[in-house]
Amino acid sequence: MNDKQMIALWLYNRRRKRQQKNRVFWVHPINARREEVGLFYTLFIDLRNDENKFFNYFRMSYASFGVLHGQLRDKLQRENTQFRNCIQPVEMLSITLRYLASGCTFTDLHFSYRIGISTASKIVEEVCTAIWCLMREDFIPTPTKEIWELIASGFENRANFPNCIGDVDGKHIRLTCPLNSGSMYFNYKG
Repeated sequence: MNDKQMIALWLYNRRRKRQQKNRVFWVHPINARREEVGLFYTLFIDLRNDENKFFNYFRMSYASFGVLHGQLRDKLQRENTQFRNCIQPVEMLSITLRYLASGCTFTDLHFSYRIGISTASKIVEEVCTAIWCLMREDFIPTPTKEIWELIASGFENRANFPNCIGDVDGKHIRLTCPLNSGSMYFNYKG
């Protein structure tokens, strides 16, 4: 390392230390009461008893939630420590589903579930990764030659569109009309 690089690194580290804030709390007092007044502990039990409300809140039936939780539980389980209790897999799944169902921000999740913002983002990332790893092969299988040929024959039979293996709904694609086709290929949308 030459002198210029060392000075640049020293300045970078100095700026970084100034930007870092010292923690005031190990766990913020608002978040410390998570197990008493957090949304999961106060609302989830009531939602479980009303299927329509549960579906409205999580966009998933309670039975589907239970199946998904059963499959993810072992991947998401953590151990409690002397310092604090871990966030259970059922709570992690409910946080993630609420995030995906409502589109709310991590700040909203932070206040309602009484967890840190960075914790909420890590939970959502971890649960989504676990869901992807668990269900990828069942719901989005790797296509084989036979599957591609089956899709292409379906397009040819239903839409008279040979050698097509996919489409995009609502996408306008310009085509050169065959001669003497009349209004068959006319775009009425302008």
